[in-house]
Amino acid sequence: MKPHLYLLCSMLIGVWGSATAQTYVGSTPAHATVREFLQISATDSIDFIRWKLELNPEKFTLQCQYGLSKPSTNGFSNEQRVAFDGKLTRSETGYQLTHNTKQLAISELNANVLHLLDSNNGMLIGNGGYSYALNNASPVSTNEVHVRARPTNASSPLVFEGRTPCNQIPGLIGITKSDACIKIKWYFQLHSDSLTGKPTYFQMAGNGYLKENMARGTWQISTEPDGRIVYLLSFDQWAQPLRLLKGDDNILFFAGVDGLPLVGNEDFSYTLNRRKTPYARR
Repeated sequence: MKPHLYLLCSMLIGVWGSATAQTYVGSTPAHATVREFLQISATDSIDFIRWKLELNPEKFTLQCQYGLSKPSTNGFSNEQRVAFDGKLTRSETGYQLTHNTKQLAISELNANVLHLLDSNNGMLIGNGGYSYALNNASPVSTNEVHVRARPTNASSPLVFEGRTPCNQIPGLIGITKSDACIKIKWYFQLHSDSLTGKPTYFQMAGNGYLKENMARGTWQISTEPDGRIVYLLSFDQWAQPLRLLKGDDNILFFAGVDGLPLVGNEDFSYTLNRRKTPYARR
């Protein structure tokens, strides 16, 4: 038994020892949960936080820049920094970061996309500019998606907004893009039948939210064999439907034809955040 035990231990040590760090990047708002973990004052004026999070088997290393946005750039007008490392604990659905007495929970959609959680383990809700997703800086091949949202009967319309990179979505839905395009702004109102609750139509806009000028299409909800819930949005100027993977009632992730969440970059993620109400009509 001893030789076999030695061989087993050697194999395990080899696996753990060869594990490489994964680095995740993204830009997020500054929710109170995030400020507390990063030990940033609740009174500091912050437009966004840029993350670089390196995960090792039992520890993490974190570097963040934060401050006010510098107009017409992706940078800061008053950049400040915070950096530290700490203990990394694997959970059933993601990770827990611990630094001194502070903790931050993170949901893992798969090896390429993470999402920050609040103190109740709900997905933090971003805004029209930034989400709380972090993206693998060197995406790996995977077929896994761990998120399993529950069907719910929500009020109509469902309102979502966000900004994404420009490089993947045009190809997925069959539209052309300018070489100068680096981001796309999204705003959706998803309407349902008042009696049955079934999806009816959606309205879509970018920078303008005047209801009468919003584009209109149809949408449906698909429950995949593995339990994933996907919103399929069809528009007559798109060659293919837009696929939105439901994270929970408040977060949607843009997905490819394979159903996997798209991987963003340090500036923008492929995420939509729910608004409580539509923008006022102008």
